[in-house]
Amino acid sequence: MPPQLGNLLSLEHLNLSANAFTGTIPSQFKNLSRLQHLDLHPMYYAWDKTMSLSSDLQWLSELSTMRYLSLPWMNLSGASNWQQQVSSLSHLQYLDLHGCNLVDSVLTSSLASPSNFSTSLSYVDISNNSPRDASLIFPWLMNSTGSLVTLRMNNNGLTGTIPKTFGDNLSSLEELNLANNELKGQIPVSLFHSCNLVEIHLSKNHLTGEFHEYIREFSPCAHKPLQILDLGWNEITGMVPDLSQLSSLKVLRLDNNRLSGTIHEGIGQLSNLSDLSLGNNLLHGLISEAHFSRLSNLYTLDLSHNAFVFNVSVDWVPPFNLSVVNLASCNLGPNFPKWLQTQVYIWDLDISYAGISSTVPNWFWEPLPQMLNLNISHNRLRGKIESQILPAIVSLEGLSVDLSFNLFEGPIPAFLSTAEHVFLSNNRFSIANPLLCANSSKYTRFMDLSNNNLRGELSDCWRSSELLVVLDLSNNQFYGNMPKSLGSLTNIQSIHFEGNDFSGEIPSSLHNCTQLQVFDVAGNNLSGTIPSWIGDNIPKLLVLSLHSNHFHGNIPLSMCNLHELHVLDLSLNILSGNIPKCISNLSAMATLANSNATITDDYHNNVITTDVHNGSTYGPEVSIIYNDSTSLIWKGKMSKYGSTLGLLRSIDFSSNRLTGKIPTEMMSLIGLVSLNLSRNLFSGEIPPTIGQLKSIDFLDLSRNHLSGTIPSQLAQIDRLSVLDLSYNDLSGEIPLGTQLQTRDASDYAGNPKLCGAPLNNTCPIHGHQISEHDADGDDDEQFVSEGFYIAMAAGFVMAFWGVCFSLILKKSWRYAYFKLLSDVYDKLYVFTAIKVAKLKRIRSQI
Repeated sequence: MPPQLGNLLSLEHLNLSANAFTGTIPSQFKNLSRLQHLDLHPMYYAWDKTMSLSSDLQWLSELSTMRYLSLPWMNLSGASNWQQQVSSLSHLQYLDLHGCNLVDSVLTSSLASPSNFSTSLSYVDISNNSPRDASLIFPWLMNSTGSLVTLRMNNNGLTGTIPKTFGDNLSSLEELNLANNELKGQIPVSLFHSCNLVEIHLSKNHLTGEFHEYIREFSPCAHKPLQILDLGWNEITGMVPDLSQLSSLKVLRLDNNRLSGTIHEGIGQLSNLSDLSLGNNLLHGLISEAHFSRLSNLYTLDLSHNAFVFNVSVDWVPPFNLSVVNLASCNLGPNFPKWLQTQVYIWDLDISYAGISSTVPNWFWEPLPQMLNLNISHNRLRGKIESQILPAIVSLEGLSVDLSFNLFEGPIPAFLSTAEHVFLSNNRFSIANPLLCANSSKYTRFMDLSNNNLRGELSDCWRSSELLVVLDLSNNQFYGNMPKSLGSLTNIQSIHFEGNDFSGEIPSSLHNCTQLQVFDVAGNNLSGTIPSWIGDNIPKLLVLSLHSNHFHGNIPLSMCNLHELHVLDLSLNILSGNIPKCISNLSAMATLANSNATITDDYHNNVITTDVHNGSTYGPEVSIIYNDSTSLIWKGKMSKYGSTLGLLRSIDFSSNRLTGKIPTEMMSLIGLVSLNLSRNLFSGEIPPTIGQLKSIDFLDLSRNHLSGTIPSQLAQIDRLSVLDLSYNDLSGEIPLGTQLQTRDASDYAGNPKLCGAPLNNTCPIHGHQISEHDADGDDDEQFVSEGFYIAMAAGFVMAFWGVCFSLILKKSWRYAYFKLLSDVYDKLYVFTAIKVAKLKRIRSQI
């Protein structure tokens, strides 16, 4: 931007918008003392601040006549006193600083006095900046002007509460946007005292309050211009009262709150309503035709995840023509809702969990080419889907279709091959080739065909599917070799082939799949050695499950290169050799779990649609998130982990032929939650540093050849819920502590040299062991042994001669001793004589 602009001393209006200036605003701008209008809005949203204009705004305070200031998407992170500079513009009417990197530290260090602030300011947009304290920004606005008409502070991360007098101080307000912040506390009732409000955007905060109370406060207004009321994604409670008085309302979004009760039929009188979103609340009751009687302009309907029951006639023709329909978890069944046939413009439909148990009419599939999302999962829909309904060459590019958890059967229709996301799991489909080998499947990114009745060899036809991100064919009846063309899936992140009958080796072409995060081929008949390229070429691997196959040979050293690995399951194979000492390099297991609970594969797509309010086009982002899962043997049974898979850290080498010692290096994997080394040929002692595994919940070292004592550190692991050390050659006392001594005796069975609770074998006394079971048997001789008799005889001899020598050498002791014997004899004689005399007297009397 040329500094010579500062020479135009009489300039009043400067509009340089829709350009691509870089660098800084010249300081010479301070010379433009007559400037009233400045617009530097860039030609694009300059997310990259290194490519946009920047300024410290030091020149701004000199432009005292400024009325219109628009500097959006400018880098103002260096403007340490931006509030003071803006407050000095006493004639300012329009302020737009959205997306300018204004930060909290700037705000707290530069609070300006409101005395000079413009009293005619009507428009303020400081949205899309960095987090700040709401207790600083609200007073700055409320005390400075009462003429504000538009206030936008969304996407700022604002914390704190909205002041109770906020609505009273800004009585002229028509548009308020505080969405997508961190505000909490009650929405002030004063906000609804204003009869001028047209738009209220408070979504995605932590705000509370009773919704019906706000509507009651709004009722006294004779004219209610409110068109948009967006309170979604908060913690608002209360009921949905009669809203028929809000005749201008176009958008009502109350989704993802805690509203309860039923919906008043008055909502059906809002003839201008275009967007009705009440999903994810605690609402219930019947939904009748009266709820929609005058909603002819409705294009978005979201009543999902409530307890609604639709009670409409079979031949009902709605007054609206919807584009977005989300009725998930509403009861629409048992018959398929025929009224959907009248909705010819739908591009997003979700009627999952809707209690429908019928066939799907052919007309339902016809609008697929115009759709972007179709979800009819988790019903009991049955029958075949005829392929001829749509031609196989029809384009469904961009479509996400979810038919999972139903009763569909027969071949998978070929027309689904052009969809981007195909979720058909948990049905009864029997033939997959029309879908898998169609040339048009090159558009597919997510494909889940798991848990069906699909059978046959998997065709080698994957070279055109290079966009595929997730491929799940698990728990079917596929057999034969894994196709070599799978190596063409260079974008693949998740492969699930477990629970089939694949044989042969893992194709070496898969080394090209460098983005792979989950590789699960468990429960097949695969053989050969574990490929070393898994560790060398797939560094992002999070889950590797090869259990229940026929792999042999050693664990490759390259496994130690999988630094992000969370789950390693090689159990139930024929592996031999030692555990590599470099296993300590699995750094994700060597740190405490702090990742997300889920392992997700996601895909984002911008969709161009038309805004019905003003006819403009925009591109909302459609996100498809696939939560990955895997099955592990946990506590003796096969369990599937999905929602918590990201938190799991597990190693399972059980049921192989591994030998050698358990490496002490393994004890550095302090994030391990599960460690199973059972049913191998390990020898040596349990590493004494095993107590470092503070996160361990499941530890199984049973059925090996381990010897030595149980490390005392094991008793210090608080989280240990399952421990099995049975059938080894362990010895000595079980360490004291409730973690070890309160367990079932079976956890230590098969170790005859172990003693102590909870076993019945008590521990050694003087080096010899007493068994309670043998206390009155032949094993008593183990205690009353030859040494015992010798010690007893020696003690008797020493005591006897000690007394004798004392009597011989000490004359006074000798006299006292014999006198004692004489006295005892006399007393015994007299006592005996008296008793005998009494007995004789009693007999004579009888």
